[in-house]
Amino acid sequence: MRAVLEVADVIDIVVEVRDARLPRSTAVAHLHRRLAHKPQIAVLNRYDLAEEGATAAWIQALRAGGLAAFACVGTRAGTLRALRADLLARPRKRGRLRIAVVGAPNTGKSSFINALSRTKRAIAQDRPGVTRHVRWLDLEPGVQLLDTPGLLAPRILAADAAWQLALCGSLPETAHDVEETVTHFHRWLKVHRPQLASKADLEAFASVRGMRRRGGEIDRVNAARKLVALFRAGELFRITFERPDDGE
Repeated sequence: MRAVLEVADVIDIVVEVRDARLPRSTAVAHLHRRLAHKPQIAVLNRYDLAEEGATAAWIQALRAGGLAAFACVGTRAGTLRALRADLLARPRKRGRLRIAVVGAPNTGKSSFINALSRTKRAIAQDRPGVTRHVRWLDLEPGVQLLDTPGLLAPRILAADAAWQLALCGSLPETAHDVEETVTHFHRWLKVHRPQLASKADLEAFASVRGMRRRGGEIDRVNAARKLVALFRAGELFRITFERPDDGE
């Protein structure tokens, strides 16, 4: 936050990259107080992992609230054409436009920047905490993007938000118990998506894959890690945890 504060005065637009599965919990632009009055654009990244209808509902709700909003897959430049055109059409003060790209950890900011600028200059990895410093990158002559470290509120107040952020990769494994995260996920599915719950049953998942320790005991930790990896890769199913009409 301090690094962004140092350049806040020269920022013209704020692009907030959210996870399309958690559009509310990954909304963190408001934490950058000095950027609050700047024009903002919300980007729901990884919409290919979210439920299509839910993403459409979020885009409609965000736009109805007066916020420019787009959905994309941050690793595919083709899904960013409309946003890129919007940014390049914005007025430029003194012939220059500076855009801050902010978001929660591991929402895909760096991959998004690479696809948007059609280069591979921002460091992108599928884990939180890779970007540690602010960095300016050129989108085109006169237009610059600021790559920023991921940011989360000091306290996560929503009951389900912590394990959902962990499941989607916004928290490092050192900050949560992966087996417990999968257990919460399975319980949530049984209530909200019962038709999908069997795919997150850790016992069944491990048994089918023969993930057992010596003596026949199920290897729950490694099974949980494998299940989470498949979920993040979109190989289990598409899902959206939060809806615009759920309330704050």
